[in-house]
Amino acid sequence: MAQPQMTPEQQEDLQRYQQLAQQLDVMGRQIQQLELEKRDLEIAKKETKDMDDSAVIYRSAGRLLFQTSLEEVNKYVAEEHEKVEVRLSSLTNRQNKLVASFKELQAKLSGSQ
Repeated sequence: MAQPQMTPEQQEDLQRYQQLAQQLDVMGRQIQQLELEKRDLEIAKKETKDMDDSAVIYRSAGRLLFQTSLEEVNKYVAEEHEKVEVRLSSLTNRQNKLVASFKELQAKLSGSQ
């Protein structure tokens, strides 16, 4: 028994479905990477919390280490943490919208078979 041909609209929906699946995969990896960055920043914040202001601290920049102050490190960690939080929030919102579109398209495709 031969399967019926897909209409052009169904083919477009299937293509869109595949694109959404790929976007969700990429976005999931980006969110995972940002969560790792956030965790690293929280560890750095915890490690420097009880340090004395006179402690010698080094910060990496590529393959080099630079001596810096505790104040500068705390400022950097706070700024980076805020950036990561904003990006994470934005990506999570976009992911939620994509998931809704993905599920809607999935239901449409399964209903048209």
